[in-house]
Amino acid sequence: MSEKTLYAGSEHDPQIHNKDKSEDDKRKLKEPKTRLAILRPFCAFDAEALPTTFAAWESLPPCKAAVSDIGDIDDDLDNYNGTSSDEGADVSADMFLFYSQSYFDSPEAVTAVDSIIATFNEPGGWSECFENIYAIEANIPPELDLYLPSAQEDLYNWVNGPNRQYEAGFRVIQSGEWGQYDGFYLMEGDSIPVKAHWLDVLLEEIEKFRPFAILGAKYNGDKWDQFYEKIPISLLHHINGNGIYNTSHPLLDRLVGQLEVEAPCPFNSIPYDYRMSQMATEGALGIVPKLAPKIMLNEDGQNITLSNNTAMFGRWWDRWGPETPFKETPAIHNYAATNLVPRHLGPEYVIHGAKLYSPWSPKKNKITLVISEWFSDRSSSLLSHLDEAEHPFSEIVLMLPPSIPEKEVYNETRLPVKTHHRLSSDFMDLCDAPIDTEWFMLTNSYHHVAKHVDLMFTPGAFKPVIPFTPATYPFCLKFPYCKETVTLAQRTSKGHDKVVQDFDMLYHTETRNAFCTGWKENYGTEGEDLYKKDRRALRRKKFIGPKGPTGTDYTAYLVANGKDGMYKFTDRSLYGARNPFLKVFAKQEKMDGLSAEDLAKLSGVTGFDNTTDCSCSNFETAGACAGSGLGCVFRAVFQTCHPPEQIDDGSPICPETPSPTMAPTVDLDGRMDDTEAPTSSPVASSSGIVQEVWYESLFKVREHERERPEKTERAADKEE
Repeated sequence: MSEKTLYAGSEHDPQIHNKDKSEDDKRKLKEPKTRLAILRPFCAFDAEALPTTFAAWESLPPCKAAVSDIGDIDDDLDNYNGTSSDEGADVSADMFLFYSQSYFDSPEAVTAVDSIIATFNEPGGWSECFENIYAIEANIPPELDLYLPSAQEDLYNWVNGPNRQYEAGFRVIQSGEWGQYDGFYLMEGDSIPVKAHWLDVLLEEIEKFRPFAILGAKYNGDKWDQFYEKIPISLLHHINGNGIYNTSHPLLDRLVGQLEVEAPCPFNSIPYDYRMSQMATEGALGIVPKLAPKIMLNEDGQNITLSNNTAMFGRWWDRWGPETPFKETPAIHNYAATNLVPRHLGPEYVIHGAKLYSPWSPKKNKITLVISEWFSDRSSSLLSHLDEAEHPFSEIVLMLPPSIPEKEVYNETRLPVKTHHRLSSDFMDLCDAPIDTEWFMLTNSYHHVAKHVDLMFTPGAFKPVIPFTPATYPFCLKFPYCKETVTLAQRTSKGHDKVVQDFDMLYHTETRNAFCTGWKENYGTEGEDLYKKDRRALRRKKFIGPKGPTGTDYTAYLVANGKDGMYKFTDRSLYGARNPFLKVFAKQEKMDGLSAEDLAKLSGVTGFDNTTDCSCSNFETAGACAGSGLGCVFRAVFQTCHPPEQIDDGSPICPETPSPTMAPTVDLDGRMDDTEAPTSSPVASSSGIVQEVWYESLFKVREHERERPEKTERAADKEE
């Protein structure tokens, strides 16, 4: 295909290629009962990478008809849903390479499509699964082909590109101009097959679930669990955009028509898949979605009045809702930029938006667990439950105060336990723990090791994957403790912008040693000089911040010395994170952190002695989760427990979701709220913590999209 053969507008013909079949083959084929279009949308930024998204199709061919089937045979396919997928079955599929703008103006898009069509025309391989391949375009003007997540609170058309491209694709397939189809599967570049013959299975699923308007997957990951109750119903139950659409369904036709009507108004600030769910939810429950305040202002700064469509949506839902128009298929899983390891995969054939990493390997890494102990023998609880968990630790270093004698035998666990009486303050354990292995992690005796410690590593290079929280105002800087943590780290690395929890970091022992040597030279062997030379000390009575080295300091050291390349840092506000340690003694942690005076103050607080943890995440088995009495729901794939869903603006089962802390802490003014700042020693504090409020951005951002540079329109990040 060359540029001159490509059409510049909808009035021109697309480039079409079809597979030649022998007369015998043609006689074998029945008139297809199901005819599906596979729509592969792409935009200017990801055009160059488009051919690479087909790489997995060679080893995991879409169908059994593929001659070059070099992937593993899927023994479960013939029994999937009790149907068969023999060659010549009465199904058919065509491929559409769907560019958001015009091919005429994009040599990169032309080159990408040429490469794919050349592969299609080669004998054998995945192309045997498709009758035809088409190159079509949405012809969106470049200035309107926008995808700007950073502006989602300010611009009503920040997601205009994906919205208009979806509508155009729907109408192209619906029109019948390129053939009669039962519908289309919108398969973006980050929808990746994980099993062979995935197209055969999807076609079977279409037959199984007819009739439907949309067939696909809700969010199947776990990164929303900590704030599950606060997520709008329409977001929890929306089918992700990477799904199968029945273009003949009257409800879907009306929903797409409404998207087209709303293009110039504030509702265009909602991605199309989520917006269609909002319409259905408004029709079913009468819940009108809330939009960003700035988007609801006109050019004069006055509020925009939107038309009330609740009654219309209600009529639609009354008519088609009882038919269950939105259905889920186990063949597709939507992980929405969730970090995974292979154990998290289940029955799905195609995964969308997942970041798949390698799990920890005992052949590659020996890891020590350092446990900080303060008062009584609380660590025995952690040790006694350690062997029940799947974890990467090969030995334990137990950091004890001088006043606590070590036991003769630590027989609570099969792992070797080494004790070390600290000679300096407890907040120096990060630096003072004696480590013999190459790597180590840190926790304290108020925690248990999670049932599954899913340490992740990059495939190939095997770099540890470390979650961080952005050092921005919503996530960190409005909380005094977090702000001070970042301020201290910026002494080491100017402009440092990553907050890494002490318990999330996998420390490299040799690098830790070099970091701690420099830290002690600058701030003293016990941090006595940490704030002494700070100019702010002249006007401050007290600093609300760490007293010793932190995981964020260590990260800043890596960046300043060019060693951060030994890790892969991922933004937990986008990809989530799983806590390797779960707090089980929250109340005791607070109590142990109190002075006698503070404890006396709290003795009169009503109900303090009856304070209990209220968090579904503390229940690690299906039985404990179901029997919690809180309505918690167990997620078998991840072996985690999350809160029940709530109708929008409902009261959560727990006042707050507890966040992991570094050591005993208390907020007297906050009446022991579970959101105090992590401290590094058992001293009462009234500071704040990095609260997990990053779900707010997910309400408007398409889940599978990653963080983009602000200056780039519809620009995807380039992963390693």
